[in-house]
Amino acid sequence: MKKFLFILFFFIFFNFSYSNALDVKEINYHKDNKAWLVIDDNLPIVAIKFAFKAGSGIDPIGKKGLANMTASLLDEGAGNYSAKEFKKILADNSITLNFNVTHDNFYINLYTLKENLDLSFKLLDLALTQPIFKLEEINRVKGNIKLILEQSYKDPDAISSRLFREILFDNHPYKYDTLGVSEDIDKIEKKDLEYFLKNNLTIEKLFVAASGDIKESELKKYLKEYFIKFDNKKKVNEIPRYNKKINSETFFHEKDLRQSSILFAGKGISKKDPYFYPAYVMNYILGGGGFFSRLTTEIREKKGLVYSVYSYLYRYDKYDFFSGGAQTSNENVDKVIKIIKDELNKVKNKGVTEKELNDAKNYLINSYVLRLDSNKKVASILLNTQMDGLGTDFFKKRNDYINSVSLEDIKEVAKKILDEKQIFFLIIGNPSNLKNITKI
Repeated sequence: MKKFLFILFFFIFFNFSYSNALDVKEINYHKDNKAWLVIDDNLPIVAIKFAFKAGSGIDPIGKKGLANMTASLLDEGAGNYSAKEFKKILADNSITLNFNVTHDNFYINLYTLKENLDLSFKLLDLALTQPIFKLEEINRVKGNIKLILEQSYKDPDAISSRLFREILFDNHPYKYDTLGVSEDIDKIEKKDLEYFLKNNLTIEKLFVAASGDIKESELKKYLKEYFIKFDNKKKVNEIPRYNKKINSETFFHEKDLRQSSILFAGKGISKKDPYFYPAYVMNYILGGGGFFSRLTTEIREKKGLVYSVYSYLYRYDKYDFFSGGAQTSNENVDKVIKIIKDELNKVKNKGVTEKELNDAKNYLINSYVLRLDSNKKVASILLNTQMDGLGTDFFKKRNDYINSVSLEDIKEVAKKILDEKQIFFLIIGNPSNLKNITKI
Protein backbone atom coordinates (compact mmCIF):
# COMPACT_ATOMS: atom_id res chain seq x y z
CA MET A 1 0.00 0.00 0.00
CA LYS A 2 2.82 2.40 0.87
CA LYS A 3 4.50 1.60 -2.43
CA PHE A 4 1.26 2.36 -4.28
CA LEU A 5 0.83 5.70 -2.50
CA PHE A 6 4.44 6.61 -3.27
CA ILE A 7 3.96 5.83 -6.97
CA LEU A 8 0.70 7.78 -7.02
CA PHE A 9 2.35 10.75 -5.32
CA PHE A 10 5.28 10.66 -7.74
CA PHE A 11 2.93 10.50 -10.72
CA ILE A 12 0.88 13.46 -9.53
CA PHE A 13 3.93 15.49 -8.57
CA PHE A 14 5.71 14.77 -11.84
CA ASN A 15 2.71 15.75 -13.94
CA PHE A 16 1.89 18.76 -11.80
CA SER A 17 5.41 20.04 -12.30
CA TYR A 18 5.04 19.40 -16.01
CA SER A 19 1.79 21.37 -16.15
CA ASN A 20 3.44 24.32 -14.43
CA ALA A 21 6.08 24.31 -17.12
CA LEU A 22 3.62 23.93 -20.01
CA ASP A 23 5.48 25.55 -22.87
CA VAL A 24 2.92 27.07 -25.22
CA LYS A 25 4.25 28.25 -28.56
CA GLU A 26 2.35 30.96 -30.41
CA ILE A 27 2.69 30.64 -34.17
CA ASN A 28 1.78 33.51 -36.46
CA TYR A 29 0.82 31.82 -39.72
CA HIS A 30 -1.19 34.52 -41.55
CA LYS A 31 -1.65 38.23 -40.85
CA ASP A 32 -2.96 38.39 -37.27
CA ASN A 33 -3.90 34.72 -37.11
CA LYS A 34 -2.07 32.70 -34.49
CA ALA A 35 -2.07 29.04 -33.55
CA TRP A 36 -1.07 27.63 -30.15
CA LEU A 37 1.14 24.59 -29.87
CA VAL A 38 2.55 22.37 -27.13
CA ILE A 39 5.26 20.08 -28.49
CA ASP A 40 5.27 16.58 -27.01
CA ASP A 41 7.42 14.04 -28.85
CA ASN A 42 7.06 11.21 -26.33
CA LEU A 43 4.77 9.46 -28.82
CA PRO A 44 4.44 10.01 -32.60
CA ILE A 45 0.88 11.34 -32.23
CA VAL A 46 -0.62 14.74 -33.01
CA ALA A 47 -3.92 16.25 -31.89
CA ILE A 48 -5.13 19.42 -33.60
CA LYS A 49 -8.35 21.25 -32.85
CA PHE A 50 -9.89 24.00 -34.95
CA ALA A 51 -12.83 26.28 -34.20
CA PHE A 52 -14.59 28.68 -36.54
CA LYS A 53 -16.97 31.19 -34.98
CA ALA A 54 -19.85 29.74 -36.98
CA GLY A 55 -22.09 27.64 -34.74
CA SER A 56 -25.81 26.97 -34.83
CA GLY A 57 -26.48 30.42 -33.40
CA ILE A 58 -26.10 31.86 -36.90
CA ASP A 59 -28.58 29.43 -38.50
CA PRO A 60 -31.07 31.47 -40.55
CA ILE A 61 -34.73 31.59 -39.54
CA GLY A 62 -36.58 28.79 -41.27
CA LYS A 63 -33.46 26.66 -41.60
CA LYS A 64 -32.50 25.94 -38.03
CA GLY A 65 -30.07 23.01 -38.02
CA LEU A 66 -28.03 24.14 -41.04
CA ALA A 67 -24.68 24.38 -39.23
CA ASN A 68 -25.08 20.97 -37.60
CA MET A 69 -26.20 19.30 -40.83
CA THR A 70 -23.22 20.78 -42.67
CA ALA A 71 -20.85 19.41 -40.03
CA SER A 72 -22.58 16.01 -40.11
CA LEU A 73 -22.10 15.66 -43.86
CA LEU A 74 -18.47 16.72 -44.30
CA ASP A 75 -17.10 13.19 -43.85
CA GLU A 76 -19.82 11.65 -46.02
CA GLY A 77 -17.76 11.78 -49.19
CA ALA A 78 -15.39 14.42 -50.61
CA GLY A 79 -13.43 14.93 -53.80
CA ASN A 80 -13.39 11.64 -55.71
CA TYR A 81 -14.12 9.58 -52.61
CA SER A 82 -17.55 8.25 -51.73
CA ALA A 83 -18.67 8.30 -48.11
CA LYS A 84 -17.59 4.69 -47.67
CA GLU A 85 -14.21 5.25 -49.37
CA PHE A 86 -13.52 8.43 -47.39
CA LYS A 87 -14.19 6.74 -44.06
CA LYS A 88 -12.17 3.68 -45.06
CA ILE A 89 -9.08 5.80 -45.79
CA LEU A 90 -9.43 7.43 -42.38
CA ALA A 91 -9.81 4.07 -40.64
CA ASP A 92 -7.02 2.34 -42.57
CA ASN A 93 -4.60 5.09 -41.55
CA SER A 94 -5.80 5.45 -37.95
CA ILE A 95 -6.90 9.05 -38.58
CA THR A 96 -9.70 10.54 -36.51
CA LEU A 97 -11.37 13.45 -38.29
CA ASN A 98 -14.74 14.73 -37.16
CA PHE A 99 -16.84 17.87 -37.22
CA ASN A 100 -19.40 19.18 -34.75
CA VAL A 101 -21.08 22.40 -33.70
CA THR A 102 -22.16 24.17 -30.56
CA HIS A 103 -24.28 27.32 -30.49
CA ASP A 104 -21.17 29.47 -30.93
CA ASN A 105 -18.59 27.33 -32.74
CA PHE A 106 -17.95 25.02 -35.65
CA TYR A 107 -15.33 22.50 -34.45
CA ILE A 108 -12.90 20.28 -36.33
CA ASN A 109 -11.03 17.56 -34.44
CA LEU A 110 -8.00 15.92 -36.04
CA TYR A 111 -6.05 13.12 -34.35
CA THR A 112 -3.36 11.26 -36.25
CA LEU A 113 0.00 9.54 -36.28
CA LYS A 114 2.78 11.93 -37.20
CA GLU A 115 3.61 9.91 -40.32
CA ASN A 116 0.08 10.54 -41.62
CA LEU A 117 0.00 14.31 -41.17
CA ASP A 118 0.24 14.99 -44.92
CA LEU A 119 -2.65 12.65 -45.68
CA SER A 120 -4.70 13.97 -42.75
CA PHE A 121 -4.52 17.56 -43.94
CA LYS A 122 -5.28 16.57 -47.53
CA LEU A 123 -8.41 14.75 -46.39
CA LEU A 124 -9.41 17.66 -44.16
CA ASP A 125 -8.94 20.02 -47.10
CA LEU A 126 -11.13 17.83 -49.33
CA ALA A 127 -13.86 17.74 -46.69
CA LEU A 128 -13.90 21.52 -46.32
CA THR A 129 -13.49 22.50 -49.98
CA GLN A 130 -14.89 19.62 -52.05
CA PRO A 131 -17.62 17.88 -50.06
CA ILE A 132 -19.93 15.87 -52.31
CA PHE A 133 -23.17 16.50 -50.40
CA LYS A 134 -24.76 13.59 -52.23
CA LEU A 135 -28.56 13.68 -52.10
CA GLU A 136 -28.71 10.14 -50.74
CA GLU A 137 -26.44 11.06 -47.81
CA ILE A 138 -28.27 14.34 -47.20
CA ASN A 139 -31.59 12.51 -46.89
CA ARG A 140 -30.09 9.85 -44.63
CA VAL A 141 -28.61 12.44 -42.28
CA LYS A 142 -31.88 14.40 -42.31
CA GLY A 143 -33.72 11.24 -41.28
CA ASN A 144 -31.32 10.61 -38.41
CA ILE A 145 -31.62 14.19 -37.14
CA LYS A 146 -35.41 14.21 -37.32
CA LEU A 147 -35.55 10.90 -35.45
CA ILE A 148 -33.35 12.26 -32.67
CA LEU A 149 -35.46 15.43 -32.44
CA GLU A 150 -38.67 13.39 -32.38
CA GLN A 151 -37.34 11.21 -29.56
CA SER A 152 -36.19 14.30 -27.64
CA TYR A 153 -39.82 15.35 -27.17
CA LYS A 154 -40.39 12.14 -25.21
CA ASP A 155 -37.18 12.14 -23.16
CA PRO A 156 -37.53 13.92 -19.78
CA ASP A 157 -33.95 15.26 -19.80
CA ALA A 158 -34.31 16.60 -23.35
CA ILE A 159 -37.67 18.17 -22.47
CA SER A 160 -36.07 19.84 -19.45
CA SER A 161 -33.23 21.24 -21.56
CA ARG A 162 -35.58 22.55 -24.25
CA LEU A 163 -37.92 24.27 -21.80
CA PHE A 164 -34.94 25.64 -19.86
CA ARG A 165 -33.53 27.25 -23.02
CA GLU A 166 -36.93 28.64 -24.00
CA ILE A 167 -37.34 30.31 -20.60
CA LEU A 168 -33.79 31.61 -20.43
CA PHE A 169 -33.34 32.78 -24.00
CA ASP A 170 -36.79 33.91 -25.15
CA ASN A 171 -36.44 34.38 -28.94
CA HIS A 172 -32.65 34.57 -29.05
CA PRO A 173 -30.82 32.03 -31.31
CA TYR A 174 -29.49 30.24 -28.21
CA LYS A 175 -33.07 29.11 -27.61
CA TYR A 176 -32.84 26.45 -30.32
CA ASP A 177 -31.29 22.99 -30.13
CA THR A 178 -28.05 22.80 -32.12
CA LEU A 179 -29.71 19.99 -34.10
CA GLY A 180 -32.31 22.47 -35.29
CA VAL A 181 -36.09 22.35 -35.56
CA SER A 182 -37.86 19.34 -37.04
CA GLU A 183 -39.98 21.33 -39.48
CA ASP A 184 -36.89 23.15 -40.79
CA ILE A 185 -34.74 20.11 -41.53
CA ASP A 186 -36.46 19.18 -44.81
CA LYS A 187 -36.15 22.78 -46.03
CA ILE A 188 -32.35 22.59 -46.02
CA GLU A 189 -30.98 21.95 -49.51
CA LYS A 190 -27.56 21.22 -50.97
CA LYS A 191 -27.14 24.87 -51.99
CA ASP A 192 -27.68 25.92 -48.34
CA LEU A 193 -24.89 23.60 -47.20
CA GLU A 194 -22.54 24.96 -49.87
CA TYR A 195 -23.46 28.54 -48.98
CA PHE A 196 -22.77 27.91 -45.29
CA LEU A 197 -19.28 26.59 -46.01
CA LYS A 198 -18.41 29.34 -48.46
CA ASN A 199 -19.63 32.25 -46.38
CA ASN A 200 -19.12 31.32 -42.72
CA LEU A 201 -15.81 29.45 -42.49
CA THR A 202 -13.45 32.39 -42.65
CA ILE A 203 -9.89 32.62 -41.37
CA GLU A 204 -10.66 35.83 -39.45
CA LYS A 205 -12.89 33.73 -37.20
CA LEU A 206 -10.58 30.71 -36.92
CA PHE A 207 -8.81 29.43 -33.79
CA VAL A 208 -6.22 26.62 -33.89
CA ALA A 209 -4.54 24.62 -31.13
CA ALA A 210 -2.25 21.59 -31.38
CA SER A 211 -0.42 19.23 -29.07
CA GLY A 212 1.94 16.39 -29.88
CA ASP A 213 4.82 15.42 -32.10
CA ILE A 214 4.79 18.33 -34.53
CA LYS A 215 7.24 21.20 -34.89
CA GLU A 216 6.34 24.88 -35.15
CA SER A 217 7.55 25.02 -38.74
CA GLU A 218 5.47 21.97 -39.68
CA LEU A 219 2.24 23.29 -38.20
CA LYS A 220 2.81 26.69 -39.82
CA LYS A 221 3.40 25.03 -43.20
CA TYR A 222 0.15 23.07 -43.05
CA LEU A 223 -1.90 26.06 -41.91
CA LYS A 224 -0.50 28.30 -44.63
CA GLU A 225 -1.02 25.65 -47.30
CA TYR A 226 -4.57 24.69 -46.41
CA PHE A 227 -6.19 27.59 -44.55
CA ILE A 228 -5.08 30.84 -46.17
CA LYS A 229 -7.69 30.10 -48.85
CA PHE A 230 -10.32 30.86 -46.18
CA ASP A 231 -9.19 34.48 -46.16
CA ASN A 232 -12.29 35.35 -48.16
CA LYS A 233 -13.08 38.67 -46.50
CA LYS A 234 -16.69 37.62 -46.15
CA LYS A 235 -18.73 39.24 -43.40
CA VAL A 236 -19.70 36.34 -41.16
CA ASN A 237 -23.12 36.46 -39.54
CA GLU A 238 -22.88 37.51 -35.90
CA ILE A 239 -24.89 36.16 -33.00
CA PRO A 240 -26.53 39.15 -31.30
CA ARG A 241 -25.59 40.07 -27.75
CA TYR A 242 -28.16 38.85 -25.25
CA ASN A 243 -29.05 40.80 -22.14
CA LYS A 244 -31.74 39.28 -19.98
CA LYS A 245 -32.55 40.22 -16.44
CA ILE A 246 -33.79 37.03 -14.81
CA ASN A 247 -36.72 37.40 -12.44
CA SER A 248 -37.66 35.15 -9.56
CA GLU A 249 -40.29 32.72 -10.83
CA THR A 250 -41.09 29.02 -10.61
CA PHE A 251 -42.10 27.30 -13.84
CA PHE A 252 -43.81 23.92 -13.91
CA HIS A 253 -44.24 21.40 -16.72
CA GLU A 254 -46.42 18.46 -15.73
CA LYS A 255 -45.26 15.01 -16.82
CA ASP A 256 -46.11 11.63 -15.34
CA LEU A 257 -42.74 10.70 -13.85
CA ARG A 258 -41.70 8.97 -10.65
CA GLN A 259 -39.12 11.67 -10.02
CA SER A 260 -39.16 15.37 -10.77
CA SER A 261 -36.29 17.25 -12.38
CA ILE A 262 -35.40 20.64 -10.95
CA LEU A 263 -33.35 23.21 -12.85
CA PHE A 264 -32.48 26.75 -11.80
CA ALA A 265 -30.62 29.67 -13.34
CA GLY A 266 -29.49 33.16 -12.48
CA LYS A 267 -27.04 35.84 -13.46
CA GLY A 268 -23.61 34.61 -14.60
CA ILE A 269 -20.17 36.13 -14.97
CA SER A 270 -17.72 36.62 -17.84
CA LYS A 271 -14.30 34.94 -17.85
CA LYS A 272 -12.85 38.43 -18.29
CA ASP A 273 -14.59 39.79 -15.18
CA PRO A 274 -12.11 40.43 -12.34
CA TYR A 275 -14.42 38.48 -10.05
CA PHE A 276 -14.54 35.39 -12.27
CA TYR A 277 -12.15 33.35 -10.13
CA PRO A 278 -13.92 34.18 -6.88
CA ALA A 279 -17.12 33.00 -8.63
CA TYR A 280 -15.32 29.89 -9.88
CA VAL A 281 -14.15 28.96 -6.37
CA MET A 282 -17.50 29.88 -4.84
CA ASN A 283 -19.34 27.61 -7.28
CA TYR A 284 -17.05 24.69 -6.43
CA ILE A 285 -17.89 25.12 -2.75
CA LEU A 286 -21.60 25.56 -3.37
CA GLY A 287 -22.42 22.86 -5.92
CA GLY A 288 -19.54 22.21 -8.29
CA GLY A 289 -17.51 20.04 -5.96
CA GLY A 290 -19.55 16.85 -6.19
CA PHE A 291 -19.73 15.01 -2.87
CA PHE A 292 -17.81 17.82 -1.16
CA SER A 293 -20.19 20.64 -2.07
CA ARG A 294 -22.62 22.30 0.30
CA LEU A 295 -25.67 21.37 -1.75
CA THR A 296 -24.70 17.69 -1.77
CA THR A 297 -23.91 17.71 1.94
CA GLU A 298 -27.18 19.38 2.94
CA ILE A 299 -29.60 17.76 0.49
CA ARG A 300 -28.14 14.30 -0.10
CA GLU A 301 -25.93 13.43 2.86
CA LYS A 302 -27.96 15.01 5.67
CA LYS A 303 -31.51 14.75 4.29
CA GLY A 304 -31.28 11.91 1.75
CA LEU A 305 -33.58 13.76 -0.64
CA VAL A 306 -31.58 13.43 -3.87
CA TYR A 307 -28.99 11.23 -5.52
CA SER A 308 -27.18 14.19 -7.06
CA VAL A 309 -27.38 17.96 -6.99
CA TYR A 310 -25.04 20.38 -8.72
CA SER A 311 -24.32 23.93 -9.85
CA TYR A 312 -22.07 25.39 -12.51
CA LEU A 313 -21.05 28.57 -14.34
CA TYR A 314 -22.02 28.46 -18.00
CA ARG A 315 -20.63 30.78 -20.65
CA TYR A 316 -21.83 31.41 -24.16
CA ASP A 317 -20.08 34.00 -26.33
CA LYS A 318 -22.99 36.41 -25.92
CA TYR A 319 -24.39 35.45 -22.52
CA ASP A 320 -23.22 34.04 -19.18
CA PHE A 321 -25.35 32.43 -16.51
CA PHE A 322 -25.17 30.52 -13.23
CA SER A 323 -27.20 27.32 -13.13
CA GLY A 324 -27.81 24.05 -11.36
CA GLY A 325 -30.18 21.18 -10.90
CA ALA A 326 -31.32 18.09 -9.03
CA GLN A 327 -33.72 15.16 -9.24
CA THR A 328 -35.96 14.08 -6.40
CA SER A 329 -39.20 12.25 -5.67
CA ASN A 330 -42.34 14.24 -6.51
CA GLU A 331 -43.32 14.68 -2.87
CA ASN A 332 -39.95 16.23 -1.97
CA VAL A 333 -39.71 18.88 -4.68
CA ASP A 334 -40.69 21.79 -2.44
CA LYS A 335 -38.25 20.66 0.28
CA VAL A 336 -35.32 20.45 -2.16
CA ILE A 337 -36.05 23.86 -3.66
CA LYS A 338 -36.25 25.40 -0.20
CA ILE A 339 -32.87 23.97 0.81
CA ILE A 340 -31.26 25.13 -2.45
CA LYS A 341 -32.57 28.65 -1.84
CA ASP A 342 -31.42 28.54 1.79
CA GLU A 343 -27.89 27.49 0.81
CA LEU A 344 -27.67 30.17 -1.88
CA ASN A 345 -28.72 32.76 0.66
CA LYS A 346 -26.25 31.49 3.28
CA VAL A 347 -23.33 31.92 0.89
CA LYS A 348 -24.64 35.31 -0.25
CA ASN A 349 -25.16 36.63 3.29
CA LYS A 350 -22.42 34.87 5.28
CA GLY A 351 -19.88 33.74 2.70
CA VAL A 352 -17.88 30.54 3.14
CA THR A 353 -15.49 29.29 5.80
CA GLU A 354 -11.72 29.53 5.60
CA LYS A 355 -11.49 25.73 5.55
CA GLU A 356 -13.93 25.52 2.64
CA LEU A 357 -11.92 28.12 0.77
CA ASN A 358 -8.58 26.39 1.34
CA ASP A 359 -9.97 22.96 0.43
CA ALA A 360 -11.47 24.34 -2.78
CA LYS A 361 -8.21 26.05 -3.76
CA ASN A 362 -6.22 22.87 -3.16
CA TYR A 363 -8.56 20.78 -5.27
CA LEU A 364 -8.91 23.25 -8.15
CA ILE A 365 -5.13 23.67 -8.36
CA ASN A 366 -3.97 20.09 -7.84
CA SER A 367 -6.64 18.41 -9.97
CA TYR A 368 -5.90 20.57 -13.00
CA VAL A 369 -3.07 18.27 -14.05
CA LEU A 370 -5.59 15.50 -14.71
CA ARG A 371 -6.96 17.63 -17.53
CA LEU A 372 -3.53 17.64 -19.20
CA ASP A 373 -2.83 13.92 -19.42
CA SER A 374 -3.29 13.50 -23.19
CA ASN A 375 -2.60 15.46 -26.35
CA LYS A 376 -6.32 15.64 -27.07
CA LYS A 377 -7.04 17.22 -23.68
CA VAL A 378 -4.13 19.65 -23.95
CA ALA A 379 -5.24 20.76 -27.42
CA SER A 380 -8.80 21.29 -26.15
CA ILE A 381 -7.66 23.41 -23.23
CA LEU A 382 -5.34 25.43 -25.45
CA LEU A 383 -8.19 26.10 -27.87
CA ASN A 384 -10.68 27.12 -25.17
CA THR A 385 -8.14 29.38 -23.47
CA GLN A 386 -7.31 31.05 -26.76
CA MET A 387 -11.00 31.60 -27.54
CA ASP A 388 -11.45 33.13 -24.08
CA GLY A 389 -9.11 35.90 -25.20
CA LEU A 390 -6.38 34.96 -22.70
CA GLY A 391 -2.66 34.86 -23.37
CA THR A 392 -0.26 31.92 -23.52
CA ASP A 393 0.99 32.92 -20.06
CA PHE A 394 -2.38 31.97 -18.57
CA PHE A 395 -1.07 28.51 -17.63
CA LYS A 396 1.65 30.06 -15.48
CA LYS A 397 -0.79 32.50 -13.86
CA ARG A 398 -3.81 30.26 -13.31
CA ASN A 399 -2.79 28.97 -9.88
CA ASP A 400 -2.06 32.52 -8.71
CA TYR A 401 -5.53 33.61 -9.83
CA ILE A 402 -7.08 30.88 -7.67
CA ASN A 403 -4.75 31.38 -4.71
CA SER A 404 -5.52 35.09 -4.65
CA VAL A 405 -9.23 34.55 -4.00
CA SER A 406 -10.21 35.77 -0.55
CA LEU A 407 -13.22 35.25 1.70
CA GLU A 408 -14.26 38.83 1.01
CA ASP A 409 -14.01 38.28 -2.75
CA ILE A 410 -16.46 35.39 -2.51
CA LYS A 411 -18.91 37.40 -0.40
CA GLU A 412 -18.73 40.21 -2.95
CA VAL A 413 -19.38 38.05 -6.00
CA ALA A 414 -22.06 36.03 -4.20
CA LYS A 415 -24.09 39.23 -3.79
CA LYS A 416 -24.10 39.63 -7.57
CA ILE A 417 -24.83 36.03 -8.57
CA LEU A 418 -26.78 34.41 -5.73
CA ASP A 419 -29.63 36.90 -5.58
CA GLU A 420 -32.83 34.92 -5.02
CA LYS A 421 -34.80 37.71 -6.72
CA GLN A 422 -32.92 37.01 -9.95
CA ILE A 423 -33.10 33.20 -10.06
CA PHE A 424 -35.82 31.12 -11.70
CA PHE A 425 -36.69 27.46 -11.10
CA LEU A 426 -38.06 24.96 -13.60
CA ILE A 427 -39.75 21.74 -12.46
CA ILE A 428 -40.62 18.82 -14.74
CA GLY A 429 -42.58 16.01 -13.11
CA ASN A 430 -45.74 15.30 -11.17
CA PRO A 431 -45.54 16.97 -7.75
CA SER A 432 -48.82 17.93 -6.10
CA ASN A 433 -47.71 20.34 -3.41
CA LEU A 434 -46.45 23.33 -5.43
CA LYS A 435 -47.61 26.89 -4.87
CA ASN A 436 -47.16 30.13 -6.82
CA ILE A 437 -46.10 28.44 -10.05
CA THR A 438 -46.35 29.27 -13.74
CA LYS A 439 -47.45 26.28 -15.82
CA ILE A 440 -45.77 25.81 -19.20
